[in-house]
Amino acid sequence: MLPFHDIILRIENGAGLFGKCTGWYGMVEAQGRGTLHCHMIIWVKGNPAPNQLRDLLNRDQDHFKRRMLEWLERLIHTELPGQTSIVKEPNGTLPMPKHDKDEINPRSVPSPDLQPFQENWCNLFQERVTDLVKCNNWHKHCATCWIHLRPSKPKTDEKCCMRIDGTTRAVSEIDIETGSILLRWLHPRINKYNDVIMFLLGCNMDIQYLGSGKASKATLYYIMDYITKPSLKVHTGLSALIYALEKNCNKYAQAVNTPEELVSKSLLTKIVNSMLSRMEMSLQQIMSFYVGRGDYYTQHQFARLNWGAVSAELHQFKDGANSQQPAPGASLDNSDMDKLLAEDSEVPIPVEEDPEAPSPQFLLLVV
Repeated sequence: MLPFHDIILRIENGAGLFGKCTGWYGMVEAQGRGTLHCHMIIWVKGNPAPNQLRDLLNRDQDHFKRRMLEWLERLIHTELPGQTSIVKEPNGTLPMPKHDKDEINPRSVPSPDLQPFQENWCNLFQERVTDLVKCNNWHKHCATCWIHLRPSKPKTDEKCCMRIDGTTRAVSEIDIETGSILLRWLHPRINKYNDVIMFLLGCNMDIQYLGSGKASKATLYYIMDYITKPSLKVHTGLSALIYALEKNCNKYAQAVNTPEELVSKSLLTKIVNSMLSRMEMSLQQIMSFYVGRGDYYTQHQFARLNWGAVSAELHQFKDGANSQQPAPGASLDNSDMDKLLAEDSEVPIPVEEDPEAPSPQFLLLVV
């Protein structure tokens, strides 16, 4: 992550890819198959607060709206390089491009050594990014897309939790009712990406600009699970145990002469791996922590937060001064938290103004 910090963001070293970054926080997460990726928040200096941003976009002061949309369109892409018009799906969902058996996966091919003044630099860059985007950011529905969907509900594009439902948009615009920025979306199956990061890292990614208080709160709530890593629910833990037992029994069903010690070690390994995968942790992540790599990256020091006290304060603010206050240490359940996140209100929390503090607006990168 240090090259990302030093080369792409250039923290405290002038302007980087997104402008002058004043802070960052990256939380490492493991997928079910064990691969690691990072959920990152980046603070960019000069971005207005949500209410101020909404006013500027509505008034279009000094062509602010046009310049803001141009800046975002240069950073966030939802089309293949060189594409300028909407890609349609007349015969249903466009299939993900497949590679020939003899063709090397683009992710395994080193990036070309491009010289700044090379004659065909732009063409080589676009060809490389095109191959990587088709391989990494071409969305194909899988079980994860409907992980929160009830079994009785149909698994359709509209229900995809990744929000890749085939919708396209020719030009970027502002939602009049909510004030949200709706960026252009020319390809119905390409997830948001940045071309420079795609070229340098060669992996799948997602990038989003957080331009409202609601989006910021929802994002913080989303990554909080990765920071706190709550314990597994009982039914999830039991299903992990059952899965490990079945896999181990099937493995040694025909090997009746296998030493009991070997069978026990295999069962213990499968139980641990099954538990960790459901907690979205992996052996790679744990070993990275133990060898000193850590499980998060940041340049700031953060104070510990007593959530019980915050929860009680939120209840008091929500219900009013005359309502019955909850007992100290009481916590919000998921339904209460969802309601709070759905409200795009700003809780007045007294803070000491610091001119060097990160701006309240930021970009979210998921790499």
